[in-house]
Amino acid sequence: MTSRTGLEAEAITRLTDGVQPRGIRAILVQCLAGEVAPSAAISRMLAAEPLAVVRAAIDDVTRRAATISRAGDTLVRDRVDELTQIFMEKTPDLADVSDASKNRSAPWVERASRHGESEDRGESRTSG
Repeated sequence: MTSRTGLEAEAITRLTDGVQPRGIRAILVQCLAGEVAPSAAISRMLAAEPLAVVRAAIDDVTRRAATISRAGDTLVRDRVDELTQIFMEKTPDLADVSDASKNRSAPWVERASRHGESEDRGESRTSG
């Protein structure tokens, strides 16, 4: 009988096989294995590669989870979903900082403390 850990490892390999660059793949593997929190994984990936590269890798893994997952992959699929959700929630903040030419590796961490105020201002800007 195959252990749960073995099944998780197989699922993670299926979902990350060939993801480039290798450093991003290694961080994704740690995140999907539950060794690194999604927010920490995102910060590490963004410190290593540009936003577009990180987005492409996460999109690739998300697409694979939706198309090639097996019935026993639920835990790993849940981790992919959480990673994707956190990334998508934080992407607008990251894009804003990139546009302003600020160079912090994870600016959304600091901005999270002002989230309510930023959200209100963001709504009035986009609704007009």
